[in-house]
Amino acid sequence: MFLSLMNFLGFGQEKKETELKTESELKLEEIFFIGDNNFFFDKSKCVVEHNNNKVTDFTFVGNKEIFEKLDEKDDFEFKYFIYPPELRIRNLTLTKNMETRITKNNHLDSEVGIYFGEHGLFEGDFFIKNGWIRIIGFGEVYGKKYPIKINFKL
Repeated sequence: MFLSLMNFLGFGQEKKETELKTESELKLEEIFFIGDNNFFFDKSKCVVEHNNNKVTDFTFVGNKEIFEKLDEKDDFEFKYFIYPPELRIRNLTLTKNMETRITKNNHLDSEVGIYFGEHGLFEGDFFIKNGWIRIIGFGEVYGKKYPIKINFKL
């Protein structure tokens, strides 16, 4: 399922340095990609609260120093943004396998969104497996869809 989703999202088409090629790569490092930009994490601002398969609050915040370095580049597409991105997931119930697919038509009692300049929708797959949180999907930033990939060590 995971690899078919990656192919559906276009990650299997062209091999770029920022694309994940295998599930084992997901275990190697923490990442917070929006498009081709890795914002990493500000661990002091990230929140991970869950009880078994009930997610109370997962808030992933990009690293401000990395964001500022990216902002120095002339071709940085988010140049006029003030703060690094955040992905918030609250009040989410996972399957017994600790995974779920988030769409705009399910999890209506959950708060799921990307906050980057403004609030945007997020749709994708969410996994907790082997001590890692993995999220892969699309998020909206000012009406444009971007691939989002998160790999966060618990």
